[in-house]
Amino acid sequence: MKFTVTIDVEEEGLFSGVYSPGEASAANVLQLDRLDPVFMDLGVRPTLLVSYQVANKGAILKKLYSLKKRWNAEIGAHLHHWNTPPIISDEVPPPAPSELIPSYLLEAKVLSLIKILSNSDGLPNSFRMGRFNMGPKMLQVLEKIGVKVDSSVTPMRKAYGGPNHICAPSDPYFPDLLDPSRVGSSSVLEVPVTIVPILKGSGRYFEFLSNSGYLPDGVVGWLSMNLGSIAAQPAWVNLQIAKAAVITHEKRGGDCVTIFFHSSELAPGMNPLNPTEEAVRRFTRRLHLFIRWMRDRYDARCYTLSELYRIYEPIRMPTL
Repeated sequence: MKFTVTIDVEEEGLFSGVYSPGEASAANVLQLDRLDPVFMDLGVRPTLLVSYQVANKGAILKKLYSLKKRWNAEIGAHLHHWNTPPIISDEVPPPAPSELIPSYLLEAKVLSLIKILSNSDGLPNSFRMGRFNMGPKMLQVLEKIGVKVDSSVTPMRKAYGGPNHICAPSDPYFPDLLDPSRVGSSSVLEVPVTIVPILKGSGRYFEFLSNSGYLPDGVVGWLSMNLGSIAAQPAWVNLQIAKAAVITHEKRGGDCVTIFFHSSELAPGMNPLNPTEEAVRRFTRRLHLFIRWMRDRYDARCYTLSELYRIYEPIRMPTL
């Protein structure tokens, strides 16, 4: 089994419901050192997906490149489109669904972020969209720019304002440019966050409910998220549920687990999941135990997102 650890390295204040287009503090990033005991003990080589409001702070970016060297990690791009330049006055109020933003503006924002993250090692090849808002327009922009791998799809979830990822595969795949939740022939590898339906194939029933109008979208989303699926995410759930998700995923043929969390979850009080020092310690302990269990049970090996691209690229469906 393969696994990848992806961290959204981002500014503070995003869990208050306010999405300001202005400058934001990123002091939480300095707490990433707390992961040293986990990563150094287990040989974890994470992918650090960095937002513009982190990358534009020289001292913090320098810190990230030192962590990259120490952990043999990868640095990728995490687009918060509401505060990444260019910012224009007639944009849809934040956080706008990506499908409502012109393609040329999305492209300019991605290029702005890639430019500030680039160094002598080259351009970042991996990407995650803010709020997991990966729709056809955003995927087409990534393919045009030449991004190799994305990790924005959340199976059994429906993002704010769309898109609908309820029926998305749980293992890496090359998506359809017109529907990123389905297998196609895009040149961009999709590495979804590992969330699995409790009942195999149940995503299509939730999708039917969503499309039929029998229930409000918010209700369908809540049902599929809270009653219809389990997540291999130690930041969200307890250790036993995270293990159950991996076991279910593997029994259905899954071969890759994608772990996700925010940098702010390492800073007490900067994320609602971990309001105290003790809560942060419990999370890092849970993460450590979870990864060790995957290694012991499945001989799981860690890869960065770009390394996964090189593994999966030979199976890409040829363009007709």
